[in-house]
Amino acid sequence: MKVFLTGGSGYIGSAVALALKKAGHDVLALVRSEAKGEPLKQAGVKLVTGDLGNPAGYAGAAWGRAAFVHVAQEWSAQGPEFDRKTIASARDLLRGQVGATFIYTSGCWVQGPTNDIADESTPLKPVRAVSWRPAHEQAALEMAKDGIRSVVVRPGIVYGGQRGGIPAMFFGTALKHGAAQTVGPGENHWPLVHIDDLAELYVRLVERAPAGSVYYAVDASRLTQREIAEAASRAAGKDGKVQPQKPDGTPYHEALMLDQQISSEKARNDLDWRPRHESFVEEADQLFTLWHSAQ
Repeated sequence: MKVFLTGGSGYIGSAVALALKKAGHDVLALVRSEAKGEPLKQAGVKLVTGDLGNPAGYAGAAWGRAAFVHVAQEWSAQGPEFDRKTIASARDLLRGQVGATFIYTSGCWVQGPTNDIADESTPLKPVRAVSWRPAHEQAALEMAKDGIRSVVVRPGIVYGGQRGGIPAMFFGTALKHGAAQTVGPGENHWPLVHIDDLAELYVRLVERAPAGSVYYAVDASRLTQREIAEAASRAAGKDGKVQPQKPDGTPYHEALMLDQQISSEKARNDLDWRPRHESFVEEADQLFTLWHSAQ
């Protein structure tokens, strides 16, 4: 399939682009610069430079591609508006295409705190950082009215690879301060997913996810923030030492303090998705080595 992907030079987007290419798809990735996209180019991924704020800059190159995979995340104040523009651009580009497919990337933080184990049927209580996103999920799913197979994916907190994701902050603080620093006491659960497993799920979403579906993408671990930090501290040679830090009141810290337990049984059952990495704690040493090699 001919696929257009946003966020090609990003942490998740680059992994998804490579996974789609490996699966035999013709991938065109939106990147911020040719230099940032060089690793993708070497792997056979085609590039177009531009940004989410200017859809006209990439529309010509993306025209005629049957699948639009929106992975890019813009965390500035303009992020929600850029995201809205991207959804509108995807609808315009895909309308009338045979086999038109739109994959929209949301995230676990739209779920808000979970009292028990949540799944795709659990009502959303989004935190401030992503309060706008449920409406964008709905806008994506409503593309079905235009004959577009639209799907929403909500990844957990992503880890792994050389960039390491959010959990790599524990490696960094352990090395710098002698202890991994948690946001708050760290008793809250983090739903995790390894970058490679997540990329594999995107391939399955593009190839066969049912129209109008929503999927969580998380592994089966039920680790607390503190357990993750302790494992990172041990891997960094700091004997599992952890220092709780007072939250700064920002929307980002509010999100990191969410207590969430989430099931992705739906993705496992519908798409035969089988994560190969199920425990940050068990793999912490390898994760640290890979992350540290890129610093």
